[in-house]
Amino acid sequence: MHILLVTIRIFLAAFLGAIIGIEREIKNRAAGFRTHIIVSVGACLIMLIGIDGIGEFSPDKARDTARIAGQVVSGIGFLGAGTILQKRDKVSGLTTAATLWLSAAIGLAVGIGYYEGAIIATAICLITLISLKWVSDIINKRTTRSYIMIFDSCNFDQDEFINYAEKEGIEVRKLDIIDEDTDDKSMVETNLCFQKNYNMSEFFKKLKTELNLRSVKLTDGNE
Repeated sequence: MHILLVTIRIFLAAFLGAIIGIEREIKNRAAGFRTHIIVSVGACLIMLIGIDGIGEFSPDKARDTARIAGQVVSGIGFLGAGTILQKRDKVSGLTTAATLWLSAAIGLAVGIGYYEGAIIATAICLITLISLKWVSDIINKRTTRSYIMIFDSCNFDQDEFINYAEKEGIEVRKLDIIDEDTDDKSMVETNLCFQKNYNMSEFFKKLKTELNLRSVKLTDGNE
């Protein structure tokens, strides 16, 4: 296979993996931008090895190439399992594990030259992750609200906040530090998803005690 074609396939695999990884990175998931790129590129490279390299050593190129692809699909499960966590009665990380598995499949598709399938799968994955989230919220009777919070600390710990929210059954869908250097305080903008009957006032009281929350303001215009 010509080096130019190899380069194009690897870069396309990286690009498609990155598109999915960005969405996971924005939501502060365990596997984000770089992980999805590496998985997709790795799967693509393994497929290229099966196409270009195995043929020189095996009389049955097609069967051995398919066998290598099968090992990638099963092997990626171990990586995906590392993103799945169980807390109380809630299991998290399943979607991220699924996107890792899909990134591997996309890499294999690009590696074998099935560009159309790889691009369409990436598009459908993005639509599912971004545009269809509201369907899941309706089914599970959850709502999303945007808040601006001010903490009495100049070193706001994002991981601690996310972990604390998850313990309370709240999903942090967005978390941006607006200002971290004003009068030893941190201003944070966040989107929180929670059950419609959940008492957010109690959650904010706990944040004041545990994470030094000073004030909070609802910003999405909903009551």
